Amino acid sequence: MYVFDLDGTLVDTVEGHISAWVEALRIMGVATRREDVAPLMGLPAPEIARILMPSRAAELAALKNKIFLERYIEQVKAYEDAAVLAHLPRPIAVVTSSSGYVARRILEVAGLSQYIDFVLGGDEVARGKPAPDPLYVVGKRFGIDVRHMVVVGDSDFDMEMAEAAGALGICIVRRSQCRKGRKRISSLYELLNF
Repeated sequence: MYVFDLDGTLVDTVEGHISAWVEALRIMGVATRREDVAPLMGLPAPEIARILMPSRAAELAALKNKIFLERYIEQVKAYEDAAVLAHLPRPIAVVTSSSGYVARRILEVAGLSQYIDFVLGGDEVARGKPAPDPLYVVGKRFGIDVRHMVVVGDSDFDMEMAEAAGALGICIVRRSQCRKGRKRISSLYELLNF
């Protein structure tokens, strides 16, 4: 079974998410730089909010999602190689650090939702990436042992989640270096050779 990360793996949304975090913080009276937010991408949105504004984390996360959906969702584009989803065996799941609602909207806008059988957002599990918990939820949902999963992501957080669960972690090298993972690929089309 394939389990994909969303942002930076299937769709080009990372810059939009960073911009939405920076705008939300500015509205809430906190000046921050993109460089301060960028290293947090890949963590669950509630965790990012707790790091950036511990005393008002829930409010910040809600505002960030609102800004992203209002100003950045239409800019979402699937990476060209995400077309590989149509050729991979089902079921296919997406495990993301974004909220589940935002992730499902992103998949719709990007034209990928018909290839995905299950989406699990960072706000829909008690412990998100890099903890292995999201993969346990997916495994239970489909009756599949996590050791039989192939996790494809673009961050060390994705690879740490896979390793902690005993799944095979494959890192797609796009913007981040993704130093962890058992295999590295430069295109999702390379999955057809596994």
